[in-house]
Amino acid sequence: MNRDKRISVYLADDHEIVLKGIISLFEFEPDLRLVGYTTHSGNVVPAVVQLKPQVLVLDLGMPGIPGGELIRTLRSIEGLRTQIVVFTMHKDISFVVQALDDGALGYVIKDADSFHLIEAIRAAARGLVYLSPPFSDEDLREYREQLRMSKMGIDLYEKLTPREREVLRYVAQGYTNREMAEMMHLSVRTVEKHRYNMMKKAAFKNRTEVIQFALRRGLILPPDAPETSRQQP
Repeated sequence: MNRDKRISVYLADDHEIVLKGIISLFEFEPDLRLVGYTTHSGNVVPAVVQLKPQVLVLDLGMPGIPGGELIRTLRSIEGLRTQIVVFTMHKDISFVVQALDDGALGYVIKDADSFHLIEAIRAAARGLVYLSPPFSDEDLREYREQLRMSKMGIDLYEKLTPREREVLRYVAQGYTNREMAEMMHLSVRTVEKHRYNMMKKAAFKNRTEVIQFALRRGLILPPDAPETSRQQP
C-alpha cells in the first residue's frame, strides 16, 4: 500500500502495556501508520498539533489533564483535522455521550475485541462515528431522551417496571447484585439486566445519584434516621 495513503495514528495512554498491545496490532494492519505515542496527558495537544495525525486514540483516564478537556481543546484548534477515538475502561453510557458531545468520533472500551479499535480508527479517518459493543446508536438516543425528560421535570420513576423499581431501592440501600438476586429469587444475570435498564431509563450516572434520587422520593430512610436504611422494600 502506498505509504502516503495509510491512516496516520497517534496513541495516548498512560499504560505502556496497552500501548505495546495496540502497536503490535498495527503490524498486521497495512493501512495504518503509527506516528507517535505518549503516556503523559500534557504531551497530547502539542504532539497532535505538531504531527497532525489523522486519528488520535485517547485514553480518557490518563492522569493530569482530563480526557474531556483534551478533546475540547483539540476541537477548538482552527484547521486541525485530527479525529479522536476514545479508548477507555468507562462503560457508562454517560461517558459515551459526553465524549461525543466534546468532539470525539469513536468510543471503544478496552475489553472489547481488538477488531473494534481498528474499525473505529478507520471510521474516524472517514469522519464516521463508531461505537464498540455494548453501545449502540439506540442507546445514545434513549439516554439523550432521558436527559431531556429529566430537564423537563418528567418523573422517570414512572417509566420503570416494578422489578426495576425494586432494584433501584435495593441499589440505593447498598445491596450487591448477588444479594439482590437471593432476595428477589432471580439469577444474578437477570438482576444485572434489571439494574442496567433501571440506570439507563432513569439516566443515573452512578450509585450516588441513585441514592440521592431514592432519598428525595422517600424510597429509603436517610442515614441518621432511627431505623436502618438497609431495610427490604
